[in-house]
Amino acid sequence: MRGLVSVGVAALLAATAGLAFDGVFPFAALLPVAGVAAGVPCVLSVLLYGRLPLWGTIPVSVLGWLVAVSATLFRSEAWLGFLPGPAAVRAALLGVRDAGGRLLTTILPAAPDSTAVVLVSFLVWAAALAGTEIALRSRAVMLPALAALPVLAVAVVLGVAGSGSVVPYAAVFAGLTLLLGLVRAARSAGTVAVGVPLLACLVLAAVVTAPALPMAGRPYDVRRLVEQPPPRPINGVSALDQVSAWLQNPQRELFTVGTASEANLRLAVLDTFDGVTWTSGAGFVPTGGRVPGQEGGGDPVTQRFTLQKLPGPWLPAADRPLLVKGAGIVVDPATGMLAGTQAREGMTYEVTSGIRHYTGEELRGAVPAADPAALRLPDGPDGRTPPQRARLLAIARRATAGAQSPTQRAARLAAYLRKHAVNDVNSPPGHGYRSIEFFLTESRRGTTEQFAASFALLARAIGLPSRIVVGFRPGSGSGGVRQVRGGDVLAWAEVEFEGIGWVPFYPTPSRTRSGGGGDVAEGAPKQAREIEQAINSDSSEPKQTPTAANRATPTPAPRPGGAAGPLVWAAVPAAALLAYLLAVLIVPPLRRMRRRRAAAPAARVVGAWRQTVARLRVAGIPVPSDALTAGEVASLAESVLGPAACEPLTTLADLANLATFGAAPVDQADADLAWRHFGGVDALVRQQVGLASRLAHRLSPRSLVG
Repeated sequence: MRGLVSVGVAALLAATAGLAFDGVFPFAALLPVAGVAAGVPCVLSVLLYGRLPLWGTIPVSVLGWLVAVSATLFRSEAWLGFLPGPAAVRAALLGVRDAGGRLLTTILPAAPDSTAVVLVSFLVWAAALAGTEIALRSRAVMLPALAALPVLAVAVVLGVAGSGSVVPYAAVFAGLTLLLGLVRAARSAGTVAVGVPLLACLVLAAVVTAPALPMAGRPYDVRRLVEQPPPRPINGVSALDQVSAWLQNPQRELFTVGTASEANLRLAVLDTFDGVTWTSGAGFVPTGGRVPGQEGGGDPVTQRFTLQKLPGPWLPAADRPLLVKGAGIVVDPATGMLAGTQAREGMTYEVTSGIRHYTGEELRGAVPAADPAALRLPDGPDGRTPPQRARLLAIARRATAGAQSPTQRAARLAAYLRKHAVNDVNSPPGHGYRSIEFFLTESRRGTTEQFAASFALLARAIGLPSRIVVGFRPGSGSGGVRQVRGGDVLAWAEVEFEGIGWVPFYPTPSRTRSGGGGDVAEGAPKQAREIEQAINSDSSEPKQTPTAANRATPTPAPRPGGAAGPLVWAAVPAAALLAYLLAVLIVPPLRRMRRRRAAAPAARVVGAWRQTVARLRVAGIPVPSDALTAGEVASLAESVLGPAACEPLTTLADLANLATFGAAPVDQADADLAWRHFGGVDALVRQQVGLASRLAHRLSPRSLVG
């Protein structure tokens, strides 16, 4: 029975180590894999124990793993109805070999259908097999737990960059390890019955308090030691170049979106200008669902997209995406842009975005971010400064005259463009230096392409880091599903501020009220209009524009666990209590093992006497430090424990005196005899002293120095 229980605990250890990959893979996809990989090899080992030697059990278990993997993960056909085919074996082995590299280059968690989960199956299966065989074939107390420890270590290494924390799983793993030691070392069922609830309390305390400790919130990411492959660019026609074509086909159905939000839908972010065209410098990496950056910020909004005639690789979503569900989707971590790598028309996916809300007060005092790339205005082909740059600077200064803050300059720049020119969908395309100069100084007619590009260039001319966003208005429809067409295309600009991020501005005037003093922004959300009005409102006192020399660095928001909040103060005493309980559980057995395995026979005899004295304390018998000799302690113990204690205690006392003070050396037989007598005294103490008294003594600080 002790062996079977040990096997069960070994299986739980392997399963816990496998579930620690939560954050690397979705928990729902991980649970069946870890459960099968932890349970099946243990059952096989128990059934084959005594029938096959170890060298015969291992091949059978390996074959079992290949069958399980081919049937559950690769859905491969098998030979003879159950044996895995060559394709399944090759896929399984290559999956184990390549899984680590794929996981290190994927934004975690990996996709639910990712075959990289075969790595978890392999590691957990191997740990369960090794732990079970050690538990069945050896008497080592804690050694079976070591088989699953490398699996937990791999989970920690790979899961740091994912969501969630591995701390609760580590706490459960530690508790199961102590339970394994209790089961294999306990002398009676009563000891196990008392120890199991105590261990359960310890694990519960660790799971609750450990995540609140300051060091739990900032684990070291070992991926910093791994050279990451560069994100791959995705080439395609610039979305800004397609704006005019979409406007010329306003009824072309591009995609549908199911959402209750009125937010605009962002398609592409263009941050690089070469003098002729705007392009994107985004680099895309695979993602299993999570989109890093600004997590927890803004109001969550869910959108369900179905693509129709939308060209190019880009995928629309409300800014900023936090989670995405769909096949073949990659993401640019810097901008949150989404792109697809599979067939386009008919593709469906779901995005959860966090819609950020700004206040006029925080924007009035905002400082432009130090981002040289977002301020770059390129020279001409001959390396000279193009004359258009000087004209852009003059126009920008004229448009923002009187502005008292950087955000007010941006808001007035947008208002100037809306009043200065007419939104004409029939205007020719183009957004290079020459096209923008012609638009601003002569034609004063353009599409949303020219308005957004003009804002971005004028903003960079006066020191505001900017970029262009191409997207769509939310479309029209009923029943929660909106149809987005070509005529809904919209381009706007964003300006980057320190501590705030990229703030959108809408310089395109409405098609029905453009020019002639009209100042209604095309497609601007209600909040954007309210913020711009608040920024442009005259303040009672002039504000000095911050410069690079006197910019104040914004105070970052405190991270969870970084400050000594109530949870931390509560966690400190809880952690101290947990450490103490672990000490009183672990130190006495380790001390007894060290004494029993001492190198010299004399040291083993003295260790047996000291261990006996520690057991006598439980019965209330004084120790030699109370000025009693070994013989006096033996006589006093006889009066408490009965005549049965006379012979073992007397012999032990004589051996202890001989080992400590005698001229004749003691041998190995004397040492073995001393420890047998200790076992007899220990049994007598257990008979005389109740379980509650023994447990109270074990939890006493004196047990640490016995």
